[in-house]
Amino acid sequence: MSGFIVLALLFSANSTTHNPVRKQNIVFVGFRGAGKSKFGRAVALAAGLPFADLDAEVEFVLDEPIVDFVEKHGWQVFREVEQRVTHDFSRNFSGVIATGGGTIENSKNLQNLKKNSTFVFINPNFSAVKKHLIAEESKGRYQRVNPALPLAQELDQLWMQRKDIYSATADLEVTPDFNGNPEEEGKQILEQISKTNFPKIPPVKKIAIFSSRNGSTLQGILDAQKKGRIPNVELELFVTDKKDAGALKKAKGNFHRVEIFEQDKKMSREEYDRELMNLLRENKPDLILLAGWMRILSPLFCEQFGNQTYNVHPSLLPKFAGLMGDDVHRAVLDSEEKYTGCTIHRVSATVDTGETVLQRKVLIDEQDTIESLRKKVQKQEILGFCEALERR
Repeated sequence: MSGFIVLALLFSANSTTHNPVRKQNIVFVGFRGAGKSKFGRAVALAAGLPFADLDAEVEFVLDEPIVDFVEKHGWQVFREVEQRVTHDFSRNFSGVIATGGGTIENSKNLQNLKKNSTFVFINPNFSAVKKHLIAEESKGRYQRVNPALPLAQELDQLWMQRKDIYSATADLEVTPDFNGNPEEEGKQILEQISKTNFPKIPPVKKIAIFSSRNGSTLQGILDAQKKGRIPNVELELFVTDKKDAGALKKAKGNFHRVEIFEQDKKMSREEYDRELMNLLRENKPDLILLAGWMRILSPLFCEQFGNQTYNVHPSLLPKFAGLMGDDVHRAVLDSEEKYTGCTIHRVSATVDTGETVLQRKVLIDEQDTIESLRKKVQKQEILGFCEALERR
């Protein structure tokens, strides 16, 4: 028996204790195309838990399909990115996670996920999976691991290489009908998962979002909700102070209430904020997110709603406090920082000094520009808001 399998068996043995501890995640492992995402999403929906597909999350970070990235940079570079994303979700997520087919071949990924997760091995009929993957390859959706071999032989080799790893690390092995109804199969899988170490179901949060800009972060939050990342979020109120804001179009049809609230020239900042506060009292959101909101909120607003209002700043505060937009990224590059990121913080009367809720870092590459840094940080802003919303 290989050292890796022995290690995996030790992980499996150590997962059973006399006093089971509630786990942070349910992790679906199994072969590529076996239905980890399909059945994992169904289980998460039935349980009311957040869902994350690690391959989709990697593609979000890469900003391109895995198949294209691997073709340009190779599997090793992809696995390095996958490791960072897996570590992030093992620490900052609580729900159902679908892994990639080769994710847990990386011992660091295995260790990080196994610390706080229940592993479920999705093991449907391999012939059906193989047939599906061959069809996917003909459509250009399957990235070859060993192109020198016929695809059928490659799949057989990978299956023989990985099936014992899946089995050895699993707390539970299930054999769903590959072609069955995902919702029904998901319910059956859910019934087999011990409730003693089931992740806590996050409470429903009604949120309001204020935005003055194009709505990139808003769109990211909407996409995350559709994917099942934040199922506990109810989109209650959207407010913009710009009738031509790009975020307005994205908000329509997604919120219970959408308001365009421009400031009258005769209206003071405090009078404007009093009207905002009246809107909030009518709609009673649990949290208010400032996603590209360009107005500075008054001390009156901060006193009454500051604790439940989260702003995002595109730096690791207190560094570069007071700067906005690309001025932040320009200052970061000029200062030759090694890291940047974003800070989710509660609003206060003094700009960028409210209590930090969380921070998310990104590594600065030598070739980074203001534009590339902006894109990196915006992705972390979206992930940061999702993390904040998913917290208990």
